[in-house]
Amino acid sequence: MNSQSVHNVISVRGLAKRYGGVKALNGLDLDLAANKVHAIVGENGAGKSTFMKILSGGVTPDEGSIEVMGEKFSSFTVQSASKLGIGIMYQELRLFQHRDVLTNLFPDREMRIGPFIARKKMAEIALPVLKSIGLDVDLNQIVGEVPLSDQQLIELARVLIEKPKLLILDEPTSALNARESKRLLDLVKALPAQGTTVLYVSHRLDEVFAVADHITVMRNGSLVFSKPTKDLDIPTVIGGIVGEKTASSIAKKTGSADLYAKAEKVLEVKNLSNGKQVLDISLSVAAGEIVGVAGLIGSGADELLETLFGARPKVAGTVTVQGVEKTHLSPQNSVRDGVALIPADRKRVGLMLERTVSDNLSHVAIGGDKKGTLLISKKAMAATAMRLVDKFVIKTEGVQVNVGNLSGGNQQKVVIGKWLEISPGLVLLDDPTRGVDIGAKVELFRLVREVAAEGKGILFRSTEISELTTLCDRIVVVKDGVSTREVSGVDDGELIKLINE
Repeated sequence: MNSQSVHNVISVRGLAKRYGGVKALNGLDLDLAANKVHAIVGENGAGKSTFMKILSGGVTPDEGSIEVMGEKFSSFTVQSASKLGIGIMYQELRLFQHRDVLTNLFPDREMRIGPFIARKKMAEIALPVLKSIGLDVDLNQIVGEVPLSDQQLIELARVLIEKPKLLILDEPTSALNARESKRLLDLVKALPAQGTTVLYVSHRLDEVFAVADHITVMRNGSLVFSKPTKDLDIPTVIGGIVGEKTASSIAKKTGSADLYAKAEKVLEVKNLSNGKQVLDISLSVAAGEIVGVAGLIGSGADELLETLFGARPKVAGTVTVQGVEKTHLSPQNSVRDGVALIPADRKRVGLMLERTVSDNLSHVAIGGDKKGTLLISKKAMAATAMRLVDKFVIKTEGVQVNVGNLSGGNQQKVVIGKWLEISPGLVLLDDPTRGVDIGAKVELFRLVREVAAEGKGILFRSTEISELTTLCDRIVVVKDGVSTREVSGVDDGELIKLINE
């Protein structure tokens, strides 16, 4: 044991892992200093997930060594990693949906008094942890009945209860609103003072810079650089992540307010209400314009686009699409009227994960045909799919591959591609970059701008403030179901203040 090792919770040397001919990790050397927040960033396929899984004992490396507090290992199991004080919170929840909260906080390690489960003792341990992360939830409630954002915090609490020396967080704010995310980030920043080192993996660079002491960039299984956060800025990190792609690819969009004021309105909304989350929202979108919708989860911003598409009932107000007032909103009518919705939850409602890329790219155009359901051959569907794969640069081994096998960014391109195939005049983009990496985000930003340049109007909701301020010509702020103001040219801090007022 050397003196340097004891100052590091983890040190890896020459860490390598291959899957067939693909090098997921290519001789990684990295140190994680004790009592710091370390961030690891990179595109999907950069090696982040493989590294996390090796540290948590879920994957065995082909080569290399791992030191934990100076003790060297070639690999370890999930059980031995846990005993060494390594805890991990995955982005994909591992909760038992049909069991109560307390049981989920102590999976496979319930405390017992004789033959009985010691629920009172478990609750005494759990409640202070829940309080520390600001989660007020009934321990006896079935997890499946708890909101997704609270489920993510329950997932975090179950790891914190074990008091890990190294806590690995994989996209921990992906289901949280702005207020909940800030609360979690404040907690993460406080953990090193309590003796817990944090490995923070996220696509959200604003969060990374807010929380991390040190940032590591990975690309194609290799280390690009690892530096103190104070020595870096966001453009430098993006350049490291995407390589030959440049930070200028996501530079701010500049549009002319006068131009859009004179352009044809593809959408006009006045006093829209669905009787529940959306109460009184008014806005407009011109041809070629990108209009953002900003608001906290539950503000009505997250339900607005589904209401406009007809997936939620409209009870009051008027919606005019390309000059024609729509008295009956429904998904099928919206498709036929040239309105496309790219939904926030692509896996649940945006894609048929068990079906092929070809099937997914074809079914909206078929369902929206004005003459009724088209009779179309598999060969014609495949030809259309191959054309769209080329057009949107979708990385796939072929159009007959199940879409569930694609990366998140490429799945999102499939969703966008299938909707743009109906040549919409209005595109409703609902949090389209959720869960995708920086490289895919650059591609999606480019695609959104190309769509707007073709003269299509875009209404864009995002849970990432920086996306709204970067992409949008105007931003409508929504609070308590009401559109409270419209702004342009604001920075991230100003917009955060507005949506939280």
